[in-house]
Amino acid sequence: MSNSFKRAVLLSLRATGMFSALTHLRRRDKLVILCYHGISLRDEHLWEGGLYMPVELFRERLAFLKKWGANVLPLGEALVRLAEGTLPPKSVVITFDDGFYDFYLHAMPALKDFNFPCTLYLTTWYTRHRLPVFTLMIKYLLWKSGQPEFADSDAREHAVARYSEQADAEGLSPELRDRVARQLAERIGLDYDAMLEERMFQLITPENAVEAARAGIDIQLHTHRHRTPHDRDLFRREIADNAKFVQEITGREPKHFCYPSGVTSEEFLPWLRECGVESATTCEHGMATRSDDPLLLPRYLDGCAVSELDFESWLCGIR
Repeated sequence: MSNSFKRAVLLSLRATGMFSALTHLRRRDKLVILCYHGISLRDEHLWEGGLYMPVELFRERLAFLKKWGANVLPLGEALVRLAEGTLPPKSVVITFDDGFYDFYLHAMPALKDFNFPCTLYLTTWYTRHRLPVFTLMIKYLLWKSGQPEFADSDAREHAVARYSEQADAEGLSPELRDRVARQLAERIGLDYDAMLEERMFQLITPENAVEAARAGIDIQLHTHRHRTPHDRDLFRREIADNAKFVQEITGREPKHFCYPSGVTSEEFLPWLRECGVESATTCEHGMATRSDDPLLLPRYLDGCAVSELDFESWLCGIR
């Protein structure tokens, strides 16, 4: 089915009032967990529109949720009520992955303005290092270079893999990796110091995280080093290191987890249970139901390519 035909069908359904009718049928005892990653500081949404959006678009999404009458719930409450079968109509949870500075700068004020709760799945190693995430910065710089060989996203991925492999082989420290990124930026004529000042691709600091927690942001688990090793002890260490940092910030033991990069595996499930994790969200599209494994909960990844019509159709349960 072509995108134009799908759009025509959705427009027809909405125009005839079927969106509202189908919402009552398809959204009963189901939960939409929205997934966001980043709010652009510059032009990141033009580079990776699936991960970044302008703050204006994010605010439009929140305004739509308010106008649509969504019941935006805290994650913990929503999951308890999902299990009990007591979800209110149009139940929605808002989640952010990673914990980049752009969340603190742009998303937090927007959420406060609309009085919406939010869960932040925070990866914690970079919070103690005031440096950009190396792979993201390299990937962005290759895109900014405008060179034809890096016009394709797959080509950029391969190039970033080569940069990472070389840095690993040479045992480069985070500071030396950052020097590699600076040299690349200088070669393509970008002011790297300005990018550092704006904190592009940097995670929030511990101080930012404390402020977020005090403001009511629900900070939860996303591993310490943004990886999920296929080794039980290393996997459990990722969770333990992550949980220790989060608990120091919030004063509460985190119980909810998000898979970095959406990478899931059946072998992870018993390891998560051993760590006391009660829920885990994926990047698989879908609405969460009582029959879902709580450690494999689907979400809806919002982004620049998602029209308001598509967004509404997902909220209604039609898509």
